[in-house]
Amino acid sequence: MSGSHDFSSRIVSHMVDSVCGSTAQLDPFPHVIVGNFFPPDIYDDLLDFLPADSQYEKFGYAKFHTKDGASNRMRFQMADRWLDRLSSAQRTFWICVRQALGSNLLKRAVFAKVSGGLAFRFGMPQFEAADWDAYALPELFREFSCYRIKPHPDTRRKVVTMQISLPRDDSQPEFGTEFYRRSLNPMHLMREPHGFEVVKCTPYVRNSAYAFSVLNKITWKSWHGRSTLPASNVVRNTILNIWYLSQADANQDVYHKAGDREDSLVRAAAA
Repeated sequence: MSGSHDFSSRIVSHMVDSVCGSTAQLDPFPHVIVGNFFPPDIYDDLLDFLPADSQYEKFGYAKFHTKDGASNRMRFQMADRWLDRLSSAQRTFWICVRQALGSNLLKRAVFAKVSGGLAFRFGMPQFEAADWDAYALPELFREFSCYRIKPHPDTRRKVVTMQISLPRDDSQPEFGTEFYRRSLNPMHLMREPHGFEVVKCTPYVRNSAYAFSVLNKITWKSWHGRSTLPASNVVRNTILNIWYLSQADANQDVYHKAGDREDSLVRAAAA
């Protein structure tokens, strides 16, 4: 791997180009689906550098477990104290990826795509959305058979939610996140997710991502979730990259290490 700064810069440049080349969508709430999110060679390395199961922690254990009590949702935080547990090569790689995911350039590109939702939520012109202050928390998640999460709009502490799919192949596209609309249709009341229409399932395919503006108002909510995954042979690896209103909710190491790096990334992107 070349210098870590150049490596992060290449990731950021590619991600921003991929986001900018994607189409903003409004139904059922403002979102964007992005293909080819990471540079292809880096995506392959990313899969090889994923931590082992034993290096993840149980996440939301009270909610996410199988009938026999085993946790079916795990998290690996990208704070320095977690990355220090990895091999030297893994640690260097994930720090570069983390800094790229927390970059202001990526934030501005994503926020511009979901600006309709941000303008609605915060009462501002859409052209100002890209510059709205928000702070990134990138984390690795791993979910297993029978995982499910009920429809929810996300807490108002969040500004934009992004999730990046990390499968090795495209054999399970139906395992993505579902976007919903409330429904009183009797068919929707009788089957999971009860009382909701599945408007869209984001594709769980290689190197794809989605992002949406978090809406939790009476008149418009960013309902999303995941119906129960099959009971066997399921492993769903993703990165959740969530931008929060407060830096206190974000990954502190992203911002402590940014400094001149971010200024240099801006200059590199403009060159």
